[in-house]
Order: sequence, then structure tokens, then C-alpha cells
Amino acid sequence: MVQQQLLHRVDPKIWQQCAGDSVTVLKLNSKLYYFPRGHLEHACPNYPSTQALSLIDACRPSILCVVSSVDLFADSKTDELVAKLLLTPVIDGGVLPSQAGDIDEDDDQIVSYAKTLTQSDANNGGAFSIPVKCAKFIFPPLDYNTESPSQIVSVTDFHGKVWNFRHVYSGTPKRHLITNGWSTFSNDKKLVGGDTVVFVKNLTGNITIGLRRRNRSAAAANISEKAVIKAVELAEKNAAFEVMYYPTVGGFDFVVGTKAVEDARKISWNPGMSVKYTAKTNGDNSKGCSIFHGTISSIAPPCISPWRMLQVNWNESTVFGNLGKVSPWQVEIISNKPIVHLRSPPTKKLRVSLSDDSSSDSNNKEVTYSSIMLFGKRIIGVRNT
Repeated sequence: MVQQQLLHRVDPKIWQQCAGDSVTVLKLNSKLYYFPRGHLEHACPNYPSTQALSLIDACRPSILCVVSSVDLFADSKTDELVAKLLLTPVIDGGVLPSQAGDIDEDDDQIVSYAKTLTQSDANNGGAFSIPVKCAKFIFPPLDYNTESPSQIVSVTDFHGKVWNFRHVYSGTPKRHLITNGWSTFSNDKKLVGGDTVVFVKNLTGNITIGLRRRNRSAAAANISEKAVIKAVELAEKNAAFEVMYYPTVGGFDFVVGTKAVEDARKISWNPGMSVKYTAKTNGDNSKGCSIFHGTISSIAPPCISPWRMLQVNWNESTVFGNLGKVSPWQVEIISNKPIVHLRSPPTKKLRVSLSDDSSSDSNNKEVTYSSIMLFGKRIIGVRNT
């Protein structure tokens, strides 16, 4: 796991603005489902060990928890954002908090602007082209009555280091640029084309500069497989456990709010259903999103794990590489009617025991591949309140 001394605490509002709209950190006292399989995938997306896979498969596919603490940091070497959550499993009959902890969400106190760097921004010999809106809403106003409008803008990174940039309005046609100071910053942060720079201004006018790396998934490699195993073992014992989460493209969280999961559980998922996946866009201060459409081709038995139980054939060719299999709460149904050219395989009945320690009703249930409900509440050990 990442060493504590390599992390610097970040103000929650600044952290969220720099992480982007696609990232959601659950608040203190909120309820969620923890997915061990997703945790392992987050830390080891390519080659998890046989030992880790065996442990995960032997555990509950999801565990109802409450968020006992939330800490938000930035990595001191890469500026990558990371969230540390302390999760406490909810034992049957336990009392859950009535609501999430109070957090001031007055977004009017801060303003942010993000720009994805071009190759020339990162390696052009010392200048960075500033979007007009960024210059207008983030930087102090220039005196356009002078022959060469310019100023020194001081910004602070996640770790408290102050960077002094020279902001000019020049050229033909005229444009906003950062000249002096940019090359030093770019080299120090090892910026490359595709990285995103985020400027955040608070109510007092102080400006923070944050980064989103082009390859955001790589940061999760800082989480060791051993740390995942430790978390899963503690969760299985209903003991509090810690997880580290690096925001990644696509927002494939392994800790998911209860409402999203339980709403998805109510749906009878079938092969042939038309679905869509909405990916929030983080680049260039966009509040838009990318929408992908597809058709469910197969469904894995939820008793194995609801994590990525839906196999989807997407209409678009440019989708995230790991969207072939998705979790039910990640997609929205467009049509319940199977596509005509998709033929569902003959219904096969699978005998699955839905009994658990929290209920005296241990009758076996029948589940079908052609019409299968998302994991029932008895499988995950949740009671109606």
C-alpha cells in the first residue's frame, strides 16, 4: 500500500474539482456495497495471483458497509489523487446512520477550469496556451490598456509549493499564454500530451493547480495485492477495513452507493436487452458526457458475483477497453425487448442455494440464464428495514 509519508492531504472541494465529474467519493456515514472482486481488479487489472482469486471467490460477492472515515490525498511524487476510506461492515441487526455526514457543498465558493494538454503545451519550449474562459474566471484581470498586458500569477500545487507564472496577452492573433515558469513546472511534473491541468480558485482568490494523468489507471498499481487480501479478510470477519482508491477513467468504483445497487437488483436482466452506458467527460472543463449503446449478449449467474455479470456487445467501436463486461448498476435499460437477430439460448435451470446464516429460510431457488434477477438480498445478507 502507498506509504503514508508519500501522501499530502487535499481540501475535499479542491480534490473533487481536480478529480472531475466522473469521480464520486462516498461521504462519511453513507452506506455502500463493497465488491472484493472489483477491489482486486482496481489494484491488479491484468494479472492477479491465483491465491488472491481463490480468496475472493470463496468470500461474499458483496458486503454492505458504512463509511466510517474519509481522507483525501495527493501522491507526493505524481500528484495523483487518492481516497482512503475506512469501511465498517454492517452486521445483521446493526443500526445504520440515518444520513451521510454534513459536508458543505456550496460550489459557489470555488471555480475551476480544466485543460487537456496538447503535445505542444507539454513540450513547446516554455509556453502554455490558456483558454479564454480560464483567463477570465480563474486568473486576476489584466490591464488591457497597456501595450503588452501581462502579470505574475502565483498558484499552489497539492503539496503547498508555490509556482509563479507570467501570464501575457500577446501574439497575432492575440491570445492568453503562460510563458515564464511554465517550462520549469512542466519538467518538474513530467507532463505529457494528454495530461490535464486543473486550475481551482477559492473564495479568497487563491489558485490551486492540480493534475489528472493521461493514464489514470496506472496509479492504482500503488495498491498491493497484499493490501487487497488484508481488506477482504477483515471484511469477511465483519471487522473494519481500509481501502485506497485512485480515480480512474470510466469510474469503475468497487465501492458503490446502496441505492444504485439495490435499484439494479430489482431488474430482471435478459440477453437481448438494449442498454446504454454514460461516461462523464472530464477534459477541458466539459460538463458533457459520452454515451455508448449496446446489447446484452449473456448474463453470468449473480450468485457467483454480480460484479461485471453482464456481457455487452457495444455498437460503438471506441469504448473503454474493459467495458465488455459491466455491472448492472453501470448501465441503463433502453428497451426490454430482445433484438430480433439475437437468439437467446434455450433456458437452462441452475439449482442455486440462496440460504445464508442470517435467515432460517433455506429453501433452494431456481434461477435461469434467460431471465435472471440480480443477486437477491439473501445472497448478500441484507435485510429489509
